[in-house]
Amino acid sequence: LFAGRSRGAAVRSLGLLACLVVLLGATGAWAQGPRLESAPSLLPAPSIGAPPDGAVPPSVPNEPTTPDLIMDLSLARVSITSAFQGESILLFGMFDPPGEIVVVVAGPPARETVMRKQRFMGIWLNTGRQAFDDVPAYYAIAASQPLHRLLARGAGGEILSLEDRLSSLKPATPRDAAELARFRAGLVEVKRREGLYPAAIGQVTVQAGRLFRVDLPFPSRLPEGVYDIRVYLLREGKIVAAVSRPLPVGKVGFSAQLAGWSAHEGALYGVGAVLMALLVGWLGGAVMRRL
Repeated sequence: LFAGRSRGAAVRSLGLLACLVVLLGATGAWAQGPRLESAPSLLPAPSIGAPPDGAVPPSVPNEPTTPDLIMDLSLARVSITSAFQGESILLFGMFDPPGEIVVVVAGPPARETVMRKQRFMGIWLNTGRQAFDDVPAYYAIAASQPLHRLLARGAGGEILSLEDRLSSLKPATPRDAAELARFRAGLVEVKRREGLYPAAIGQVTVQAGRLFRVDLPFPSRLPEGVYDIRVYLLREGKIVAAVSRPLPVGKVGFSAQLAGWSAHEGALYGVGAVLMALLVGWLGGAVMRRL
């Protein structure tokens, strides 16, 4: 009987303890209050790269873009060898129509001296000389339309004809305008005789309204240096785009070594030239005696 009573008291105690736990849990839930869940946002999340201002779509540029103008050359450089007889390089490219293309090729600037010769008592003598600074070693222009029409529309600026380019030459010694004009004319005559100042304007061929090409001829007496090739895109007489590319011109092979010896080892080059001349003369004489 004692054991049975103790078991019943224990069951009652466990029941009271369970009721107490349930009451405490309910009291805590009411004290905390109901939990509020945040509603999902109806606005889309900002994407990476979107503009800060939603009023301006990313596809609309803020500033006008420059028209595309690209060009390339069929040769990256001109190599002058002992058998060099000149070179013709193809320049080609593409542009955003409409527009006209002008190509300007300028050689490295240097000081040039022009000497004037006159006949005196049957002998040609140098009676005057004039030096000019910043003279381009080579100068040629090509255009898709006659150049005078393009310049008459007010293009001007960077695009200069040969006459305008030479009119800006700086004389090393001051002279009156008439004398300088005569010496400039003599400079142009000498350069054109060597093929360095082509008198004719090259023709730029435009195909399919956006592709262009032109052949750039270079003479056999081409000076060394880095040439500047510029291509301009004109619209209504105004330059809207321009690209440039350097063209290295230099000697290669045995001729380049000889040029280096003559420039840096003048005494050794002179002695070698004399010995070579003596050797060639002796061999020529020996061959002629045997014949």
